[in-house]
Amino acid sequence: MMKRFLPVLFLLFCACGETRLALEPRDFSCPQVQIIRNDAYLTQYMKSKETFQINLSGYEGYCYYEDAVGRYKAVIRPVFTIKRLQPNDETDVRFSYYTETVKGPPEYLGKKTHFVTAKIGLTERETEYKGASSSVYIPSTVAEDYDVNLGLWISPEEKLYNQRTFDINYRYYEGK
Repeated sequence: MMKRFLPVLFLLFCACGETRLALEPRDFSCPQVQIIRNDAYLTQYMKSKETFQINLSGYEGYCYYEDAVGRYKAVIRPVFTIKRLQPNDETDVRFSYYTETVKGPPEYLGKKTHFVTAKIGLTERETEYKGASSSVYIPSTVAEDYDVNLGLWISPEEKLYNQRTFDINYRYYEGK
């Protein structure tokens, strides 16, 4: 009797071990982060003068498995270049950016807007600013085909201005 019971017990033990391994995190690829060029730059005005140009120049990011919720997560930190176009006494530059997922399971889709107040010194002509990190959950089944869009939130008037001026990298400054 014991000889018949041992193989069944062994098979049951092996099956439980395989189930446990399947629940552990597996290696996966981070999703593609795409900077939408039409939403990657904007020119701000003050008193009908071009004051600042904000350019989404890149991002830093990484992916990991979050044990607390049992999901994969991407962390994206955008990098902006802010240029002072005209002399002024402003040091705060306010703008918004977004992360958006447009492909994948419905529970992972959506757009998040992030509000930013960056500082630029009174005498600085250009500065690099790193935004706050934004987290995006990633479906484990389609991580390689999952895209995350990144861009500046731009008003319709600013979009129209961008279309008229193309993708200009301003370098003028009338300061001393």
